[in-house]
Amino acid sequence: MIYDCHAHLVSDDFDRYPPSPLSGTLDRKLDDPMTAERLLHEMDQNNIERAVVVQRAHVYGYNNEYVVDSAARYSDRLRAVVCVDPQASTGPERVRHWIKECGAVGIRLTEPFKGADTGWLNSPEAIETWKTAVELGASICLHMYRWNRVESLVALKQVMDRFPESVVVLDHLSNIIPEQGAPDYGVDEPLLDLVQFPNIFLKLTTINLGRMANEKIDPQPVIARTLQSFGASRFMWGSDVAQSAGAYADLIKMGVAATAFLSEKDRKQVLYDTTNRVYGGAKV
Repeated sequence: MIYDCHAHLVSDDFDRYPPSPLSGTLDRKLDDPMTAERLLHEMDQNNIERAVVVQRAHVYGYNNEYVVDSAARYSDRLRAVVCVDPQASTGPERVRHWIKECGAVGIRLTEPFKGADTGWLNSPEAIETWKTAVELGASICLHMYRWNRVESLVALKQVMDRFPESVVVLDHLSNIIPEQGAPDYGVDEPLLDLVQFPNIFLKLTTINLGRMANEKIDPQPVIARTLQSFGASRFMWGSDVAQSAGAYADLIKMGVAATAFLSEKDRKQVLYDTTNRVYGGAKV
């Protein structure tokens, strides 16, 4: 069985769950929504036991009601990760609401707009938001882009020095640049500086695999190089369904194929055990 660590949802009830994208404008039509029920049906068809449903800020902004409602409704299969504004004065309050009151298992942070500084990670307000998540035992998922990853990784190390007990998941392998080629395939010093923190985990998704496919890069040496430093017990796979293009079944096949070279033990870690350790099993 597989535990998908990164699935997205879109409701077909636009009155109850109206879109409110951070940018103010939807980046695509919502005429083929991946509802929780549809996701569960497709999980059943594709050997996916559980999934972490990650808030789509490009659709719902910081209103996480649909992911937390879905995870509560299907608590044996789904876990929710919510987005919050870490620089808002209400950040800690919103973390407590979504985690303690609504049952989410983690928060997700990212820059509020392209070109923003690292205040979303290390401003006084962000530190208070971070501290609250740690106190509640919630994981912290970070979404970096190629244009801000180096400064974000440097800032992250500073935060981890203050809160080494934090459980942190780096989306999309921190958006490493495998086009840089052998021997490190984009696994650079800022990322390697974080190996020392045992609770930092890496998430391989279709965003990585799709980009490598487009660039005709074999994912095997990229994955192998990353595992060489972080190990399979700190590595997980997620489909990015409803954000990355393609049918769910095809996204799953891509992840399964990319990890086929691993030992049975390491592959199980990547496709199930690491996600289960970070996000937990069935919530009953």
